[in-house]
Amino acid sequence: MPVVSVVIPVYNALPYLEQTLASVAQQSIGMDALEVVAVDDGSTDGSGERLDAWAAEQPWRMKVIHQEPSGGPSRPRNVGLDHATGTYVFFLDGDDCLGPEALERLVAMAEKNNSDTVLAKLVGVGRRVPKQVFAKNVDKADLSKGDVYYTLMPFKLFRRSMLEEHKLRFPEHMRISEDQHFVARAYLHSKVISIVGDYDCYYVVKRGDDGNITANGLELRTALEQADEMVALVTGMTEPGPLRDHLVTRHVRVEMVRRFDQRYLDADAATRRELVETARPYAEKWVTPAILAKFGLHERIVIHCLREGLVDELTAVIEWELAGRPGKSLVRNGKLYAAPPFPAPDAAEYEDLCEITSDALKVSPRRRLDHLLWQGSVLELGGYAYLDQVDTDDLVTELILRHTRSGKEVAVTCDQVPSPHLTVARGKETYDYGRACFRVRVDLASADDGRPLQSGDWHVSLRCSAHGLSARGGLGTALGNGVGRRGPHAVSLPGSGKRVHTARVRPDGAHLVLHLEQAPSAVTAYAFSITGKAARAIRARLT
Repeated sequence: MPVVSVVIPVYNALPYLEQTLASVAQQSIGMDALEVVAVDDGSTDGSGERLDAWAAEQPWRMKVIHQEPSGGPSRPRNVGLDHATGTYVFFLDGDDCLGPEALERLVAMAEKNNSDTVLAKLVGVGRRVPKQVFAKNVDKADLSKGDVYYTLMPFKLFRRSMLEEHKLRFPEHMRISEDQHFVARAYLHSKVISIVGDYDCYYVVKRGDDGNITANGLELRTALEQADEMVALVTGMTEPGPLRDHLVTRHVRVEMVRRFDQRYLDADAATRRELVETARPYAEKWVTPAILAKFGLHERIVIHCLREGLVDELTAVIEWELAGRPGKSLVRNGKLYAAPPFPAPDAAEYEDLCEITSDALKVSPRRRLDHLLWQGSVLELGGYAYLDQVDTDDLVTELILRHTRSGKEVAVTCDQVPSPHLTVARGKETYDYGRACFRVRVDLASADDGRPLQSGDWHVSLRCSAHGLSARGGLGTALGNGVGRRGPHAVSLPGSGKRVHTARVRPDGAHLVLHLEQAPSAVTAYAFSITGKAARAIRARLT
């Protein structure tokens, strides 16, 4: 039994086919571990003849099946799967190719984790492919979160026994998205899903025109009809809850919301109306309150406009998004709201659709440490910090020291320093960051309610509060030029008698760490120093 059956659907794939087959022949797993099942779907450019020649010329197992053209990849993939005998199956299109170690690495991942499906890292050749999902290797991926479900192309390693147990085949009635239907069911039946993200496994080549949303609304209508089947599929195979919501969200975002972009603006008024009316029933049917809450600001407003049939308002919102979201955000009752052209701030739906508090605080405070200085037992720091899209007229910045072992925190209020150079204009509106700079002095000998700070590591961070909003961030990744690792600094602290503390500040990941360590007494330290020098002098003399 071969380890992997490589199924290749082929329709008029010349001149790419030669490179596709060569990439299989070069696999490091060895051709003894493979079988190739190539299905010629009625090619008229000589692809079928080239497959026959390869099968005759190569010593490895290769089956070539010729059939009448079916009009899509589903039928040839199914025929290839019917003839496959390997432990695993990998689908390779006739104009794409594999990295030399692809199948070896995919099989190793599957064997290590007993995986039913293994995602192969994709590389786009003239086209875009998902990237975030392949940021690293993952032994056991969670389908209910992250980007796994955002890659529904079939270029993956599947355990053939899982496919046969659940009778998984590509739907031959679907004009588009047939691979989504197959892969979604495979995902939901897989006990373990893994990802190979550290090697370029599969090169996806751009094939012709990607289509146009405004072609009489046909493409959007077809896409939504097929997506409706996908939503019905995943809701039928899952229970209500986070997994179902995550899967449905993907189809709403990709098959509907993302299609309303510059292409929509380029359409005439009649076509815009047709596109909105085409999407409206699906927006009403698919999007529950729980799913709507998973979308960002722009997506929420687009969905609302589609559900309400608001053509002109949708046009204005898309223009606003493409222009970089001009307009000044509004602070109301301790929350932050965007300023889109629709809905108006006094509209009933404004607060539900336009709140961006968590988004803004997620990237706040904006901060940088430009100054760090020792003066006796005093540590002095300076830089800037502010909340994104929030004026600094009532800004309060605090330096927070947190003892890593005990969790104890010490807060020191900073002095605000004028910073007019940080004020930012966005369109006609301006964010006033004129008090964003800060300066603070921390006396280690009395910072803890008049007592010295205890020994150990203290994480140094900043907390900014303004207009009822607050956010906190570390300083390890916010060091300005010239502010970095500092060597040990001796500090005499009250109550320590003849003993001193050594202190140093160092970056540690996202944190800036103040390290306090009790040293021997000054006399003992001096004796150690003399002894060390004497020993070195004796060794040098003997040498």
